[in-house]
Order: sequence, then C-alpha cells, then structure tokens
Amino acid sequence: MILADTNIMVDYFRSRNSDLAVKVDSLSIALCGPVRAEILHGARTNEEIDDFLTAFKTFENLPTDDYDWEGTGFLLNTLRSNGIQVPLADAFIAFTAMKYDIPLWTKDSHFKFIQGYYPELKLYEQ
Repeated sequence: MILADTNIMVDYFRSRNSDLAVKVDSLSIALCGPVRAEILHGARTNEEIDDFLTAFKTFENLPTDDYDWEGTGFLLNTLRSNGIQVPLADAFIAFTAMKYDIPLWTKDSHFKFIQGYYPELKLYEQ
C-alpha cells in the first residue's frame, strides 16, 4: 500500500488516460483525510465534487484520530524548533504515512525536509 499525496491525485484526476493514471490504477493506493479535503477544496463544480467522492471509494481510506493530531503537533514542533516550516496538511500526511508504516508518493519537497528529521518517513520512488 502507498499513501498518495494531493499533488499525485490532482494529476491523476486531471489525466485519467495518462501513464500516471495507469500506474495509480495498478497500485494499492491509500488516501487520508487531508488529501481528500485538499482535493475537494480544489473542485470547481458540484459535479466535480460528486466525481471525487465517488472516486475516493476506490482507494483505501486511512483512518485518523486524536493521536494523529497530537503526533502531527509534535512533528511540527520538532521541525519549527529546527527552523523548518511546513504546511499543517503536509505534516499530517507525513505523520499518517509513518503511523501506517507505508511509503508516501509525492512531488512536494516539504517531505524531504520532514524525512531529514524523521527518517522513518518512507518516500515512494517512481
């Protein structure tokens, strides 16, 4: 299983007939709440929202709870203490990947910074 970041899923939804789409469809992809929220945030129409909600059902959902918010807070505190700022959603996504011990598929450089302090964060290499 691989946790897909928002940027991967946005590209997937934009080009369903691309090589990326074929790859996503061939892998066991999981999503977490922040990824779903960011995708819905970018929807332009109600029809697009409905399409996203339907598509979400084809991917594994990684449940989260209060522990994850606290862990994300500690992660953000560690990074801030070392002069690194990352968006809350990215920190939460990284924490979720570490919690489930699965690689994160992303194009976002924030995660390399996180991995520098949390080497247990596995990044999926395409």
